[in-house]
Amino acid sequence: MLKSIELLRVYDNSTNNIIDELQNPLLENSEKYLRGVGYFSSGWLRLAARGLSEFIMKGGRASFIVSPNMSSDDWTAMVEAKQNKEKVLSEHLLKNIEEIREGLENDTKNLLAWMIAFEILDFKFAIPRDPNSIGEFHDKVGIFYDNFNDYVVTHGSMNDSFKGSFNGESVSVFKSWDDIQKEYAKIHKDRMESLWRDEDSQLEVFSIPDAIKKEFIKIRTEEYPPFSIASGNLGSKKKKHYKLHGYQQEAIEAWKNSGYRGIFEMATGTGKTITSLSAVSEAKKYKRRLAIIIIVPYLHLLEQWYRNCVEFSLHPYFCSGNHANWVIDVKTAIQDFNLGVTDSICIITVSRTASTSRFHNAVDRLKGEETLLIGDEVHGLGAKMLRESLIPKAQLRLGLSATPRRWLDDEGSDYIINYFNGVCFEFPMEKAIGKFLTPYLYNPELVSLTGSEYANYIMLTEKIKRMAATEDLKTLQKNEAFKILLLKRARVISTAKNKIPRLIEILKQLNDEAAEKGESLSGILIYCAAGTHGRVLKAVSDLGLRSHEFVHTVSLKEREGLLSQFSDGAIQVLVAIKCLDEGVDVPSTRVAFILASSTNPKEFIQRRGRILRLSENKDIATIYDFLVFPDDVSYNLDRDCSIGLIRREMPRFSEFSSLAENKYQARGMVTNILNKYGLLHLLDYKPWELIKQIEEDSEISED
Repeated sequence: MLKSIELLRVYDNSTNNIIDELQNPLLENSEKYLRGVGYFSSGWLRLAARGLSEFIMKGGRASFIVSPNMSSDDWTAMVEAKQNKEKVLSEHLLKNIEEIREGLENDTKNLLAWMIAFEILDFKFAIPRDPNSIGEFHDKVGIFYDNFNDYVVTHGSMNDSFKGSFNGESVSVFKSWDDIQKEYAKIHKDRMESLWRDEDSQLEVFSIPDAIKKEFIKIRTEEYPPFSIASGNLGSKKKKHYKLHGYQQEAIEAWKNSGYRGIFEMATGTGKTITSLSAVSEAKKYKRRLAIIIIVPYLHLLEQWYRNCVEFSLHPYFCSGNHANWVIDVKTAIQDFNLGVTDSICIITVSRTASTSRFHNAVDRLKGEETLLIGDEVHGLGAKMLRESLIPKAQLRLGLSATPRRWLDDEGSDYIINYFNGVCFEFPMEKAIGKFLTPYLYNPELVSLTGSEYANYIMLTEKIKRMAATEDLKTLQKNEAFKILLLKRARVISTAKNKIPRLIEILKQLNDEAAEKGESLSGILIYCAAGTHGRVLKAVSDLGLRSHEFVHTVSLKEREGLLSQFSDGAIQVLVAIKCLDEGVDVPSTRVAFILASSTNPKEFIQRRGRILRLSENKDIATIYDFLVFPDDVSYNLDRDCSIGLIRREMPRFSEFSSLAENKYQARGMVTNILNKYGLLHLLDYKPWELIKQIEEDSEISED
């Protein structure tokens, strides 16, 4: 009887084994069990085998109310039990407690069907009565009844699943014979019994036959669904088979030949993500068991990687400040992996989280020889504050970047190169354009600073020179006052007032030309400086163009909607700052205006790659690049400062013009002014040679 059990008021998995110390003893002393639980899987039967076998042999009957979110195997077992009852019973003639216990431990899916067919277990599914509700049944209550009219209620956070038993869960206990607890016990008992009778005002319950007819069961592809999925049926997606391009196959072979280590230096838009996940498939064949840790720079990339991972039958766990329970879920998943319950595990984390001790402690039990670390936009992981994210014991390593070397940071670059064992495969932009990326026209738009802006630029440059004359480069890069001066000077360039009027002139001309053809503009992307997007947005809207901002304040959910509207033309113009730089696909972009860009090649190369992605009915893209060059007045004010201004903009000009369809026309746009300053020779240098000159001349980057 239930009164014979010494029960605590609260059981916690950190100090108790809830299954062994609470559920099994209660089952062994009960004749009836009513359970309401959001998530059930037959893996729980194996854990509760001791208590269930006693419960069954004593003639116990259990009733479960669950949400309609089942694994494929469990649902198949339930359907089989109801539709082929005689067959199920004849195949499982279990006669004694040991046979039942052994079956529960080793053949849980079939024993589930047998218990339903034998009417030991009965299931009902609870769904909201309101068809428009986004909620779901999520209760976790158990009522254990004995034959002395006593009952015990358990209420807590634990689901009935193998995974749930290892989570950081707690359960409160209420006894019907305890004067203090009995009121709480009765409230829970009455509401669960009312729900079973379908008398609940919020939820409606259906039997298994009704559920079969109504077809509302949501099938999962695995017994342990990723905690990151809040709703829907994303996990049931079948593996998508990609036909890799030749260069992608070459990349994977190069990585394998490098000992499953290396960096893919591939142009933006050439499929680094798909190539890397295909490489994961190869690594799984090699290792049999594999734990994959994917590190991404931004939150919005978690979902993007998730969608790709599902297509490769990987079901990731998310780790970030936006996912409160990730530590518990990851530790549990790793425990399942180490116990052999699963042969793979996938974790996606943002770099800031990956560099914390909490993350390292969470993944500490993974074996290095079974761990693959993938660094997306790997150049970012060379920053001092993020280097800790590169787990030392991960034996398999893959880095992804169009520009793996860091701008003006040899130490950080060397750290990345050494960790990943160098670049194992390269696929540059020049090889990709025309077949894998869209050809483009490059239109440099030369704008000058106003008088006050140029005076401010000269003043800041003089301060920078005086400070630079007193200290070496490495010391200066750590000097906060010096960094502030650089940022102020960079802002003079990025926010130059003459840019917006010229932008509007070009947009008006394009809009008029489209109207003459009976068409409307679409697919226009504008990159502008922080703090200026409001003015740009208003100026564009005043032209009658449907526009929207794409900045950090726009939520992740809203971003997907905006990109969809941009793709179908409902939004004609997107005004962005930096949040489109890495990982966001905008293939429908046909015209891009770059009003602000740093001297950092990582930034402007990434931006061009976003613009050149292939899209339907997109034969060519056009880039308008706003270069701040000195005018005639500037020439007479400070020649050296003007030369510095030109040299600052030339690496981007050289990079963009070098692969453009109108390369020589673009070069012609700057020839006269370069000749005026005796800088025509700069046209003979490649982008990286110009960048190297800036480094050697200590023209320190503002970025």
